Amino acid sequence: MIVSAKRLLLAGLLATTFLISSPTFAQTVDVPATLVLDQAIAWALEHSPVLGASASRADAANASRSQAGALPNPEISVEAENIYGDGPYDGVDVAEITYGVSQLVELPGKRGNRIRVAEAEKTKIHYASDGARLDLIRDVTIAYAELVAAQRDLAVIAEERNLAAEVRNSVAARVDAGKEPPIQRNKAEIELSSSDIALERARRSVNTKKKALEILMGGNLGDFTVDAQTLPAPTEPEPFLYYREQLARTPDVKSFEADVTQAQSMLSLEKASAFPDPTVGFGVRQFREDDRQAFVAGVSFPLPVFNINRAGIQRAGHELNAAKLEQRGGELSLEASLTEAYENFVSAYREASTLNDSVLPGAEEAFSFSRQGYDAGKFGYLEVLDAQRTLFDARRQYNEAIFDYYRQRATIERMTAIHAHENTSNKE
Repeated sequence: MIVSAKRLLLAGLLATTFLISSPTFAQTVDVPATLVLDQAIAWALEHSPVLGASASRADAANASRSQAGALPNPEISVEAENIYGDGPYDGVDVAEITYGVSQLVELPGKRGNRIRVAEAEKTKIHYASDGARLDLIRDVTIAYAELVAAQRDLAVIAEERNLAAEVRNSVAARVDAGKEPPIQRNKAEIELSSSDIALERARRSVNTKKKALEILMGGNLGDFTVDAQTLPAPTEPEPFLYYREQLARTPDVKSFEADVTQAQSMLSLEKASAFPDPTVGFGVRQFREDDRQAFVAGVSFPLPVFNINRAGIQRAGHELNAAKLEQRGGELSLEASLTEAYENFVSAYREASTLNDSVLPGAEEAFSFSRQGYDAGKFGYLEVLDAQRTLFDARRQYNEAIFDYYRQRATIERMTAIHAHENTSNKE
């Protein structure tokens, strides 16, 4: 019976191990086959461990705020006098026993400023949480656009490979007909092989970009594709002053303001701490000799002789000055970064617009004419090959430019918190 029980236990452990390690039970969550941008952002906001950590820090800040408002605890004391002495004081027959309670009374300015310091810290944590959310939205948007660009690049290279195969077949037919030398067939074969290599590289790039997006969204999401149509349509950037005005309402700037507020409250708290708090007491004294009782009351003040918190006040003053300087420096740094990001945003938009409106149509038309002329015997193979390379180079260049546009746009929207009301709420 004992052997049978051990075998059953071992079998159960092996079965449990198999189930846990089986891919069927892996933590893979299926998302829609075609993932749109809003779904990707919402999924990341819900499952991101970074935002979970921010939420825990916010809860900790709330607890610190509650603790800052707590009052000092009262003290209970029992004191016995005239016991176990000499003569009449031998034993406890003539003892005087005092039962008392005392309370430290905080002077005005201490508890209130302590609460304000904790409130400022709580505000800073909330702004940091908002900033983390904006960072995640930006990162997911860029990763999504990068995956779209990789899919587009794959489509372009696949088309390039198909065209290379068509050109190879066309060249082979002309070589067989004696209209082209055999070396042209070799060149066409080389172009086709190069296209095959580029196609495989593009497929690996899509898988890599998809994995990067999965990581931002919180883990294994199964097989999915992204839809370029869900990205916002490219629009001309607003004037720079529009973005500059938004900067003052961002959590980054508000966090600097919270730093200054906290430093001011800390200075006020240190100044209030220079004045010691009194302790008041009240009790009842029992006289064992004649079994009588009497009330006792008292108040005590620490004498501010050796410590008047001068160094603490000086430290808080320097901290306040540093917070103001950091606020000014941070605002200037943000404005400088915004200026650079805006120039990149405008440049990316103009490049993408020029490629889409002028370069791509011209390259497509030139390639079409060269193919028709080659088939009619008016152009040589080199002209077709050159037009083909020009077309696909233009398409890749446009793909890179439109991705750069979305990257710069996401960066600007992160810095200015534009459209953030849908996913974040700043704590005023």
